[in-house]
Amino acid sequence: MVATPLLDIRGLTVQVDGPAGPVTLVDSFDLALAAGDRVALVGESGSGKSVMARSVLQLDPDVALSGSIRLGGSELLSSGEAELTRVRGGRVGMVFQHPMGALNPLQTIGRQIAEPLLLKGVPRRTALNRARELLDELGVDRAAQRLRAYPHEFSGGMRQRVVLAMALIGEPELLIADEPTTALDVRVQQQVLSLLDDVCRRRGLAVLLITHDLGLVAGFAERVVVMYAGRKAEERPVRPLYAQPAHPYTSGLLRAVPRIDRETQRLASIPGVPPTPSARPAGCAFHPRCEVRVDRCSTEIPRPRALEHGVAACHLLGDDAEARP
Repeated sequence: MVATPLLDIRGLTVQVDGPAGPVTLVDSFDLALAAGDRVALVGESGSGKSVMARSVLQLDPDVALSGSIRLGGSELLSSGEAELTRVRGGRVGMVFQHPMGALNPLQTIGRQIAEPLLLKGVPRRTALNRARELLDELGVDRAAQRLRAYPHEFSGGMRQRVVLAMALIGEPELLIADEPTTALDVRVQQQVLSLLDDVCRRRGLAVLLITHDLGLVAGFAERVVVMYAGRKAEERPVRPLYAQPAHPYTSGLLRAVPRIDRETQRLASIPGVPPTPSARPAGCAFHPRCEVRVDRCSTEIPRPRALEHGVAACHLLGDDAEARP
């Protein structure tokens, strides 16, 4: 008997109203996480990673969602606001980008960490004690005193620990970490990622780590999902993906990772424009002249010539063909 995934996303499409009609930000996206899974969602800025993640908790009221998002077998897209409130900060915790922007500068750290418990009716003293314990667990010195501090009194790395404590205080089953190392130096990035790894192992949490940096996820994730222009380009275990990427976009991302043993390359652009409902009615998502359906086009990858030119393998690029615009 196959276990029900903790998080099961099927055909998720996210649209917003644009001047010429609906604009698709995420297109027919699928993802499944079991309890304890470590999955990294990667792609360049603007590929739709954060929009997809925020859609799990329906945090953006101005977007139209379709498809299915099931948490523990329960459909979230048809859930009422009361049920979503219980899920947010409860069963699902979220670490937002830019911790300084995620924190209220007018409230103490202790009040902000304890807020999810206070909203559930937990006594203030109990909630603050739990906040102190979490700061201790996350390596914040003098945690009892720091509860009375304000966000501007913390460094970037310490603010990231505070945001992580806010996400963990509700004892979630799933943690969504959206660019948790943004704007941190390399040393602090590694500290935060090691802390996240340690906390999630001890608690048995499923983690969806969102980042544009493939160099960060090699030692953390078990599986990597690559997004391009709102679509899933590739999903594979970490080692096979790093050793032999199947999609040319993934190959380009890997070549763009800074390394000391070779020259770093700029991320190669895929010819054409990112797919939109008007530009891609039924054909290939990665080549403007390809009429082959997306699923067929993706399964034909890799082709040596296509990978060499950094474009998608499709019927316009035979095994011996030159890349054409």
